[in-house]
Amino acid sequence: MSSSVPDSQVALVGLGVENRALAGWLARHGNRFSVCDADPQCQDRIRSDPGAAAWVSAVDHWQLGEQYLQGLGAFDVLYRSPGVWARHPRLMDAQQSGSLISSQTQLFLDLCPALVVGITGTKGKGTTATMLATILTRAEMPHRLAGNIGIPPIDFLDELDSQEVIVLELSSFQLQDLTRSPQGAIVLPIDTDHLDVHADRYEYVEAKRSISRFQTASDWVVVAAESETAVNVTGSSKARRLLAGGSAPTKDEGTWVHDDQILCRIDGQERVVAPVEALSMRGRHNLGNACAASAAAILLGAKTEQIEAGLRAFEPLPHRLEEVDTVGGVLFVNDSLGTTPESSAAAIDAYADRPLVAIVGGSSKGAQYDALGDALARRATALVLLGDEGPRIAESAHRAGFQGAVAQAIGMEIAVAVARRLTPEGGVVLLAPACASFGMFRDYAQRGEAFRQAVKQLPR
Repeated sequence: MSSSVPDSQVALVGLGVENRALAGWLARHGNRFSVCDADPQCQDRIRSDPGAAAWVSAVDHWQLGEQYLQGLGAFDVLYRSPGVWARHPRLMDAQQSGSLISSQTQLFLDLCPALVVGITGTKGKGTTATMLATILTRAEMPHRLAGNIGIPPIDFLDELDSQEVIVLELSSFQLQDLTRSPQGAIVLPIDTDHLDVHADRYEYVEAKRSISRFQTASDWVVVAAESETAVNVTGSSKARRLLAGGSAPTKDEGTWVHDDQILCRIDGQERVVAPVEALSMRGRHNLGNACAASAAAILLGAKTEQIEAGLRAFEPLPHRLEEVDTVGGVLFVNDSLGTTPESSAAAIDAYADRPLVAIVGGSSKGAQYDALGDALARRATALVLLGDEGPRIAESAHRAGFQGAVAQAIGMEIAVAVARRLTPEGGVVLLAPACASFGMFRDYAQRGEAFRQAVKQLPR
């Protein structure tokens, strides 16, 4: 579509971070629009936000509260916020009546003049995106980091040219209704997540498929070799495909780890990319992330010495295996962003060489905890439980053979103090929630910050 649609009736459905950025872009390009949001106080909240001053006058109508999804078929274009379920019956009804369902992500991909590398998966998106951006910095390649990890890309769309690379982290909610794929894609391991929103696992996985579904033969996709689902999701892509992680591919191009080296095979030639010790993060899953970022960087034109420099310069992101402090010989590690059982299991395995007490639990996302229970039975010496899901995780651990101590905590400060008492010197206290944070915390970041503060308050 063009940057201005003066004859169309446009509505923003949900006014989260992405659609607020889109509102500003639409207003700058002379568009008027309506706002539909579940919050009945949305209009008052937005009017008090200084950042909204540039676009709030472009709003024709506010449709708020319980009825915010009624009558959507009257609009020509509906820009769905990622927080609004793409398969909501009211949206489907509007689409059948002729409304175009779009999003900030779709509009950006339609209009962006630069090469976009989209990154998705159940875990590791933010780490891999930042790792790739760090490599591109060392390679002196103009780039921007956007999406969940950065800023909404529509914010800088008007500033772009064809020489830049956009590293774009994409969730299932952003991918679900796309009709265009980025030219470059990285598909990390796909497990199961967000079943509190998606109808079932099939819908979740199908949403991920959009990252490569519409690619052409001139595009490329890097795929987590050890994830059967990721490999399957990219099976219909016409793009060039590289495998990342695991053992050496028998015939495919890709990157892998062998004898403490990250290796690459591309265009029929094998080479050493970097030593494993260049990466400061623990965990086999992070080696997979490094393999994926390295493969993408090579396809973008980075040299191996630039990739190694980028891996060495990369610093772990907050709330991702973040080693907060050592108190009384006990290391405290914040992995609050581990909101799936699989990501928390990987974090637990990263500390297989030390006694480990895990703080687990939170609010439900419809996940099953069998794999996490196995990891806890293998590695953990004790469990401290949080939230509604803590007892369910403990049940899974017991079924897998866990025989250590279990304690229930009503808050993070108590959880950290109890975990400290249960951990021997030389051990690790790991916040590995495997769940969402709602009910106790606003989000994973607030939960991670609460963990940090509780560690600071421990007696020295």
